[in-house]
Amino acid sequence: MRISDLVDDPDLKIRLRVRGGEGRLERPITWCAPTEHMDPTPFLGVNALVLTNGMGLNVKDFRIWDAYVERLMSIPVAGLAFGLGAAHRELPVGLIQACEAHGLPLLELPPDVPFLLVMRHVDLIIGSERYAELRAGWELADECTRLAADGHSLAEVLERVAHAIKARVAVIDHNSFELLSAGAAGGGTARSTLRLPSGDSHRFQLIIEGINSSVVLQPILGPVAAVIAMQLSYTLGSRSPLHSREAARFIEALYEGGGAPSAPLRRYALEAGFEPDGEWGAVLIGGAEHEAPAKLRAVAWRARVGLQASFGTVRFMEETALTTLLVQHRAGVVELLDAVQQFFTDAPELSVIVSESGSLSELSLSLQLARRQVGKPGVRRAPLADLAGVVRGLPSPGLVAMSQRLLAPLATDGSGPLRETLDAYLRHSGSSREICDELFIHRNTLSYRLRKIEELLQLDLSDGEVRATCLLALGIVAALQ
Repeated sequence: MRISDLVDDPDLKIRLRVRGGEGRLERPITWCAPTEHMDPTPFLGVNALVLTNGMGLNVKDFRIWDAYVERLMSIPVAGLAFGLGAAHRELPVGLIQACEAHGLPLLELPPDVPFLLVMRHVDLIIGSERYAELRAGWELADECTRLAADGHSLAEVLERVAHAIKARVAVIDHNSFELLSAGAAGGGTARSTLRLPSGDSHRFQLIIEGINSSVVLQPILGPVAAVIAMQLSYTLGSRSPLHSREAARFIEALYEGGGAPSAPLRRYALEAGFEPDGEWGAVLIGGAEHEAPAKLRAVAWRARVGLQASFGTVRFMEETALTTLLVQHRAGVVELLDAVQQFFTDAPELSVIVSESGSLSELSLSLQLARRQVGKPGVRRAPLADLAGVVRGLPSPGLVAMSQRLLAPLATDGSGPLRETLDAYLRHSGSSREICDELFIHRNTLSYRLRKIEELLQLDLSDGEVRATCLLALGIVAALQ
């Protein structure tokens, strides 16, 4: 119900005396408020239609009328309907001027049109509109329920909602991170938020952007919000996988492989949307057994959506308490570790391992290595190699690539004394006398070089497994020379 609807109704004989500001005639009328108070604002609500005969305002002073209209605009009301006959034979000039100055629509009611007729007319139309809105809301909820029951995804349900209200809708989490969206904001500039009834532990909201100002959201989206919340809860809590069959087959094959990229593995990569000969990034997200599966799934979902802004291809596979993400086609110079960290600031209890590989040959071993690192809370980079990876990869091109990447920082030394020192240190089991005798260096020089090696490789040479890994890597690289 709009002010313009009253003016266009010939039975009411209402005359529009002041149009008001831009768009004021299209403001919805929520209810009628008959009043003769000089200051009715304590009894008014937003978009009320004020009905008055001006009995308490039989004055000629423009300032009194101006103050009266200014108070009405502070609510703001939808418009002012002034009845003639009881106290005024014609509209006060001061009232007309005040409404023009403040942009308030002013309607003139003839003496033979009682307020009761206007109120009944407005209430009837508002009731009809609310019934239509509620019916549209339940019909939309019923349709979305059928979609969900037939196995359609939450994204498809959002698409139907966006189409119904001709706006953009999105689900965001409690950190205002957008999980998924549908539609386009083409109907206007308004933005509204509707809380989804999803419980205290997982708070989600429905954002509506570009909604036309004439659409009342609550009656339409209230019922369907419950459907979205239920499907969201099922999606995050279900044990059924969300990954694609192609992505799952490829990642499972990587976990089972030994580093040699077989023809089926390359085909699986292509079918999953990857470039077999490109560079790879991997993110493994794990949670303890006592962690809520819904939270792990929600945070993993957030990371997957967020990484799509920095990588052209993002695929994932879900397992119990573990989600594996594979990415390719980096946009710009963003570091994968930096891109990942921002998605887990509110989930420090999760274990997130980041790994990068230069080839498909190396990817399988790197992925298995990263999986072995899952457990300790926090976001961290996987080591470039470990003993299990070296042993599992013997012999393979992937193992060679992994070993070369592990020792690559020592190449910055130029003549290779650091590499020679590491080789001697490992062969002589850390004996300072034997190492210094072989390399003709002082003990202080040896100590400096060992610290430098640990700094460059980011390893602890006091760890026996680390020493064994480096010894095997040196042997593999040396065999190629």
